[in-house]
Amino acid sequence: MERLSFSPKLVVFDLDGTLIDSIGDIASAVNRFRTSRGGSHLTEETVRGAVGHGARELCKALLTDLAMADESTEDLYQAFRAIYIEEAGLPDHQIRWLPGALELLQHLNQRQIAGAILTNKPRRVTEVLRPQLTKAFPWKQIYCPEDAGTPKPDPAGLHQLMDLNQCRVDQTVYVGDSAVDFSTGKAAGVLTLGLRGGYGQITPPEPDHWMAEISEMIPLID
Repeated sequence: MERLSFSPKLVVFDLDGTLIDSIGDIASAVNRFRTSRGGSHLTEETVRGAVGHGARELCKALLTDLAMADESTEDLYQAFRAIYIEEAGLPDHQIRWLPGALELLQHLNQRQIAGAILTNKPRRVTEVLRPQLTKAFPWKQIYCPEDAGTPKPDPAGLHQLMDLNQCRVDQTVYVGDSAVDFSTGKAAGVLTLGLRGGYGQITPPEPDHWMAEISEMIPLID
């Protein structure tokens, strides 16, 4: 890939599958829920395919077969969220950064390029991870659907982050790993970089540029 035609002032990242490998944590919580109700175990690959559209959609895809009478998707989500928060909040729980992520964040910090996170992960779950996220990088914002007012692929959150950081479309890059992310970036009109092998189903649209590892972004912005 050639160097970007502009020097970004703001880089906005998706979280799961882009910066951190959380599929093991999510799959563990899904299977703990399913086991508690006598359900079958799901593989990480099955869970991976349901990630990217938010936790409620994940519950709809993977847990509704175990719903009790009159139990809504929201009820399932609340039960699943409690399990996930409990596991993510364990004292020995550590974020698993994807290869090259910390290297890229260090480079952005050295270059004084602002960074923000735009995730479909609910705020209460994300807040459990915040101490480890902020230890690695001085994020300007960590934005969840509750902050944006609507989940991705609606570009509202991305527009808000650009406004908060006083950055134009042509000064912003969005980095993600799924069609939800690519749709978000394109709807906002920003350059979109995609990480191969992430979470969710890869369907159109595609990003402006693909990366095999996120640190491949470093020479693009130098």
